[in-house]
Amino acid sequence: MNHIRSHACAALILALATPLAPAMTAVERQVDVANAPHVALGRTAKPVTVHYVHRKDEYANSPTLRAQLDVLKHAVAACVEANRRQGRRARPPAQFPSQFLRVHNFDYSAPNRNIVYTVSYGVQVAEDCSLLERERRSAVLSSTKGECRIDLVDKKAEGECDARGQADAAPRPRSPTRAQLDATGAALAADPRLAERMNVVRQLTAGAAAAGAPAERMTIAGHRCEIVQATPAGAGACVSKEGSFVPAAGTEGVVLMDIFGAEKIKAVDVKFDMPVDPTIFTPYLSGGYTITSGQDQ
Repeated sequence: MNHIRSHACAALILALATPLAPAMTAVERQVDVANAPHVALGRTAKPVTVHYVHRKDEYANSPTLRAQLDVLKHAVAACVEANRRQGRRARPPAQFPSQFLRVHNFDYSAPNRNIVYTVSYGVQVAEDCSLLERERRSAVLSSTKGECRIDLVDKKAEGECDARGQADAAPRPRSPTRAQLDATGAALAADPRLAERMNVVRQLTAGAAAAGAPAERMTIAGHRCEIVQATPAGAGACVSKEGSFVPAAGTEGVVLMDIFGAEKIKAVDVKFDMPVDPTIFTPYLSGGYTITSGQDQ
């Protein structure tokens, strides 16, 4: 009888959770309405110019993440059954989240450095069958000097976290343009000493060139971008080169969409050549941070 009752209870939990699924929990809602970090900084007399992108996940319609939410519900039901069988307390949630994972990226690119702030939501099952919902806030500053990884909640920063936010970083060398590559190839082909090798190279690359299709272009948040870095696994990005400069810290250009197979994080707000307080690059100098330098690691 107890066995039947446990199964019935588990089924009831899943049944009750189904109509509640579309509603956000309080923690989800807090993440969903996260504000861009530069808003809190206000205006400054000596701003720096950046390209700004706010990217937000499109996971609501992801089959993979919907399946993970179903797994979460079944895990709660199994937990309740196991706890009651063992005489332990069970506190199943009255509400399940509408998404298993949520992500916001606030991306600021200068010509020679970049910082991406991330606000994310995740959830797991606790020992008493309740839900452990977590809001994470972090940032990564990067340039040719390296990375500074910042935990905005625990106030810890490690890596290349200098007093100027890597403002003096040397720009990365630009990738050669198609015209430059063609000119170099033509010069090499004209050299009799390299003619045979260049012929082999042309034969090897001819098939790839013939198979290559024109890059796919999209309009996201009112701006044009081109799909680049595509892999057989479906990873890639849609990159724009609008604005007065093309960032060279990481991807050459401004990422309007990150692609991970069927999952996407897409721009919902884009501002090229936006003035911003330079402290956007140094959140770890706002006080109370433990900073571990790259040399200390």
